[in-house]
Amino acid sequence: MIKPFPFHSDLRDYFKKQDKTWSWFSEEKIKAEQQEAFKTDLLKNSYRIDPDTEPKVYEILNVAKDKLGIIVPITIYQSQSMDGNNAGVVFFDNEAHIILSGTILKLLNEDELLVLFGHELSHIVLFSLENGDFEITNRIINTIASDSSSELFYYETARLYQLYTELFCDLGALKVSGSLETTIQTLVKLNTGLEKVSAESYLKQANEILERIEKGSNGETHPENFIRAKALEIFEKDNSGYYSKTEKIISGKTDLHQLNLFNKKLVFDTTKELISIILKPKWAQSEYCHALYKQYFANSAIRTDAFIDAVFKLKIENSRKNLKEYYAYVMLDFALCDPDLKEAFIGHILDIAEQLSLQEEMKWILKKELNLTEKNYKSFAENCTKTLNTILESDQENTY
Repeated sequence: MIKPFPFHSDLRDYFKKQDKTWSWFSEEKIKAEQQEAFKTDLLKNSYRIDPDTEPKVYEILNVAKDKLGIIVPITIYQSQSMDGNNAGVVFFDNEAHIILSGTILKLLNEDELLVLFGHELSHIVLFSLENGDFEITNRIINTIASDSSSELFYYETARLYQLYTELFCDLGALKVSGSLETTIQTLVKLNTGLEKVSAESYLKQANEILERIEKGSNGETHPENFIRAKALEIFEKDNSGYYSKTEKIISGKTDLHQLNLFNKKLVFDTTKELISIILKPKWAQSEYCHALYKQYFANSAIRTDAFIDAVFKLKIENSRKNLKEYYAYVMLDFALCDPDLKEAFIGHILDIAEQLSLQEEMKWILKKELNLTEKNYKSFAENCTKTLNTILESDQENTY
């Protein structure tokens, strides 16, 4: 049995803790009149494919149903729209409908059509698991994300939930077909319209792309095909490490402008830890610095146990450039808040930046914000370091 991604489970657990929200969405079901309205609209805008006229298509569909353990009756439709080759599934408690668009039935052979049905039916599998928990979660996050007053991290969370759903369904397609090559070929054929493709060649192409980028998926509803193909290969070769490796590819390094419900908290906690590290020396704990800390975190004290270790370094390392610059700006904010400590404090944050491999970002920001040229930056940094060393060497000052 294929499993939901940790992201699916984490988001489900998050919303389940919100009793009123979870209870309301659990009880809110699609009403009979809504189902009838949907089916009427479907009949108006598509051609219903009957088992009597296309017995082979339904035979393939039934193979996919049996392999996934799906028992609800399913009807297939061909959309009148020609907006590319695509497929979708809509299901209720006691029936489901698969809608095809484009030239899918001509483009795909029988094995590839089995892959397609396996993918679409896996949506039913996921949303039926654990008493429909993941379908409820899907409705909650998409309802919140579609509200114009919601914060952007909800939209990003909904986007990621959808991407992981599609990858789950790709695993269902692989399970049904039993062939990595056929599953990848089907993905590529659907997206290119080509009648003949090579899964092996496309996997080489996918690896080349992934070597060149650090950002994760930009997909709105589906991951890019090269990510989907690579994820399937990972599952075949390293089943135990599939979820962690695939999540790393989807998410990429943490992006300040694409925070979701979970890494938003990670950035918040990392910021607090970084500031606590900055303010750990006693000489840095001035009245100005404490006042600024309260502006960042009004209701919590400075962490006395914060320090730079391998775990903390990894949090910084796994950040995109815009987030690294944010951390550098946070450090500079404290360095400039107390005029009496300015030079020593800049020497201090230069030292921390070096330990966290943020020298490049810190140098760029100092030059920009303090109007330093390349020529005078070096002497400025040296003077700041000397001032810091004077404090550190003083008998009157206990550093920690």
